[in-house]
Amino acid sequence: MTDSRVHAVRSASIHDHAVHPQREATRRHLARRHARDDHLERLRGFASTRRVPPVFCHWSAAVIHGLPLLLDPPRSIHVLSANERAGADRGVVRLPRLGDPEVVCVRGLQVTSAARTVMDLAARTSYSGGVVAADFALSAGAFGSRRPLADREELLREAVWVEPSGASRAEAAARFADGRAESPLESVSRVTLALAGAPPPELQVPVGDLLGWEARVDFCWPQLGLIGEADGAEKLLDPAMLRDRSMIDAVADRRVREERLERAGFRVMRWGWDAGRDLHRMRELLAAHGVPLEAGDGVRLEAG
Repeated sequence: MTDSRVHAVRSASIHDHAVHPQREATRRHLARRHARDDHLERLRGFASTRRVPPVFCHWSAAVIHGLPLLLDPPRSIHVLSANERAGADRGVVRLPRLGDPEVVCVRGLQVTSAARTVMDLAARTSYSGGVVAADFALSAGAFGSRRPLADREELLREAVWVEPSGASRAEAAARFADGRAESPLESVSRVTLALAGAPPPELQVPVGDLLGWEARVDFCWPQLGLIGEADGAEKLLDPAMLRDRSMIDAVADRRVREERLERAGFRVMRWGWDAGRDLHRMRELLAAHGVPLEAGDGVRLEAG
């Protein structure tokens, strides 16, 4: 173990909050994961009682596909209606078949395709929530750990068939989506950065030094010599991100990594959910690090 890593481990051990960053966020993330597992079992139980296999859609389909959600899914079960009529009865919401949605089998359950599910959600949830789901669908995961669930063209084709009241929001989320985002916090942060008027950052940029060391950073503004790191609980819970390390080792490595980035000539700006989803706090953080901001809200909400 190098001296710098020993120092990082000791420093993390001294500061309990460093060993368990965003402890409350981590607790909530785990609780939400368990709730989703329970919800999936409810969907399996419901399907087992039906004479004709139901086609799950919207929030229920999101749980089956494993899409990240900013809010817990409703307890009601969402399925496609046999016709164009909608209705609800005893906790089961039947939604009309708009267009001819593709139906696939996932985890042994009939469900609308990932692209259609993402667009249905984007039409009903917040813009940030839609971007979170769309980013995930386009992503190959951290270090290429999985196959993308959809491509942008598929998302845009399905955006035509969502409920009219949310169609423009769904299309905007599909256009802004970027599969390089590796966590919900990164996705939400991209939206907040754009709304704050920050210059578009480069994503997942490899940064190194003259000794051959290299790291990949979440956000980078090379012209400003600035790196942005979104530190959500997901990074300390995702096996693809941990890469066989304990959480303590991951925190220690992060400290060493930041020191090397600074020695390479970059300033490092970190934030969690408190700033990532709060426009005012993000603007303050950006201004404190000398990031020029354009006036006005809602700028650059399309993918480049």
